[in-house]
Amino acid sequence: MIRRAAYREAQAFFSAVQFLTRLPTPAWTGWEAGRLDRATPHFALVGGLIGAACGAVHLVASALLVPPLAAILAIGTGIVLTGALHEDGLADFADGLGARDSGRALAIMKDSHVGAFGVVALVLVLGAKVAALSAMPPALAAAALVAAHGLSRAWLYPTVKALDYARDPADAKVAPISRAVHRGEWLRTILFAALTLAPPLALSRAADPHRLAALALALAVILSALTAALLARTMRRRLGGWTGDTLGAQQQLTETAFLIGASAWIST
Repeated sequence: MIRRAAYREAQAFFSAVQFLTRLPTPAWTGWEAGRLDRATPHFALVGGLIGAACGAVHLVASALLVPPLAAILAIGTGIVLTGALHEDGLADFADGLGARDSGRALAIMKDSHVGAFGVVALVLVLGAKVAALSAMPPALAAAALVAAHGLSRAWLYPTVKALDYARDPADAKVAPISRAVHRGEWLRTILFAALTLAPPLALSRAADPHRLAALALALAVILSALTAALLARTMRRRLGGWTGDTLGAQQQLTETAFLIGASAWIST
């Protein structure tokens, strides 16, 4: 029984990897649309791994380049690993919000073309990330990337459980996610999110005996949580629920909010 449970968890983890990244996965994991439901709690863990890769690039690049270029390379690493999945969602969501009604907004978001609102949103978000990372010491910036990527994907779980799917379920592969909430899923989501917060917390406590840096980390978590809640409210009111694009936008904006909050470390 334990072996079977471990096998199911491994399948769920690799399903999350398949959905969120362009990374190869073992052939034995396969893919089933319904498995995405069990994979959702693993989003935070996969995000933390993406953040770890970005952080490693940032550390190496910081030793050779000026901070803005190191930040750009770190952000670019995440984009390559995910195939710009979330950035594309952000651009589509921004374009859709310019529509007057939900039907028109959903149609615009489904269009592959990027409009002015989408371009502006991408420029502002990417610019904010570069500025925040450039302001932090390299080690703390690398650790913050782990937490920002992990926590921003952890917020997706409560969003898909709290809101309806806004489109016809037959139109997209992300639709088969049940709104049923299981205690085990919540516990895994919280555990994986906590694991991604461990590196910046450990570094902040080691670097700052007065623990002001830990307060900056708390601010980062709060800003990320408030951003997630605000976006979930916007999804419900403007679209009637979530779509793949809105989840991508939520990931990008909550990640950015976390990094902005974490950049308060520069005042310690």
